[in-house]
Amino acid sequence: MNTTPDVIERYEIPVDDQTHTFTIGRGPLHFAYYTPQSVEFWAYTPTDCSAMVRTFTVVKTGQPLPLGTWHVGTVLSSSGNLVWHVLEVAQPLNAQEEAGEAEPLKAATTVTVHNWDDSAQVGAEIARSLRRQRRDGDI
Repeated sequence: MNTTPDVIERYEIPVDDQTHTFTIGRGPLHFAYYTPQSVEFWAYTPTDCSAMVRTFTVVKTGQPLPLGTWHVGTVLSSSGNLVWHVLEVAQPLNAQEEAGEAEPLKAATTVTVHNWDDSAQVGAEIARSLRRQRRDGDI
């Protein structure tokens, strides 16, 4: 039984056309404006059971979405004049394992997505599959 209380941490993603990797627990829970050069998000602190390596990038409205990304949040500046979109970047299945940050997958997983043109649906289906596997103790 886990007796450690959950903690929510704040993280910052620079707006610089680069990818940024974070080890977080569950989440992100919320995205918000911080400065014109960065957005912030909140997620649970990683634990031995919940740590996940996640990679994000930020694009401005009107910019093309890089291949292998899907939308996870939108951020408006306090004036409402600037809008950014937070995208999650797909990682190769073995990237975390090679970096020594994750255990090898127990089994391959097939995720069925009916509309590959909708990157948000692809991301949602993958996230749903991961949640189901975590719940069932498969990963």
